[in-house]
Amino acid sequence: MAQPMECTPTGEAMPALRVVVGEPDRVVRAKLRSVLHMGNGIYVVGEAGAADRLGDLVVRHRPRVAVVNAALRQADGVEFTRIVAAQARNRMRVLVVSETLDEELLGRALLGGAGGFVHRASLFEEIVPAIRLVAAGHTFISSSMITRLRDRIAAVTTGVDHRLAELTRREAEVLVLVAAGLSNAGIADKLGIGTGTVRSHLARILTKLSAVNRAHAVGIAYESGFITVGSAHLRREHG
Repeated sequence: MAQPMECTPTGEAMPALRVVVGEPDRVVRAKLRSVLHMGNGIYVVGEAGAADRLGDLVVRHRPRVAVVNAALRQADGVEFTRIVAAQARNRMRVLVVSETLDEELLGRALLGGAGGFVHRASLFEEIVPAIRLVAAGHTFISSSMITRLRDRIAAVTTGVDHRLAELTRREAEVLVLVAAGLSNAGIADKLGIGTGTVRSHLARILTKLSAVNRAHAVGIAYESGFITVGSAHLRREHG
């Protein structure tokens, strides 16, 4: 199969970003293809409505990004997170699409190797920047999920460790994104701030929590109940 090409504004041809889509709904697949092919430098090289078929497409086309509905399961019922882990070896990045703002699903997806999480309600608005970010090695999380996590933090501050209660709203947002696995650059992209500002927030977080590093700060937040998303998974990851 020929390498799909896109033209830059100067007329120079360059390879398009190759994507496969795993989505049970045929109408959604068609709309995604239409959105992605609108001069975005992205090209859908394969579509599948079932997990087994998606695996075949990945092997055949070697895409840079796979957009995968979280409901997609293999014939034996194996959840998509295992598919993600199996495919991570070929350097493909996976962008998970979910019908719901499922916090446990977010934790499993990120720990399974996914590069991002997109809420179905904002799929067509967020899909292009999401694909570009994960293809570049960053992590993308839908704004609606970030808002949900931020609001959860605000809701549980009463009665938690006094050190956590001293965090500002922005510091709390940064701590959530650290717990979600984002790098400083990813946090900066998500919050629209500079990486230097992120480092300053992190320094203040570590000071306020008396934490020795990022992992320690996340552990304090989970152990105190300040953050509850995927806590069991994150405890295993950070030891």
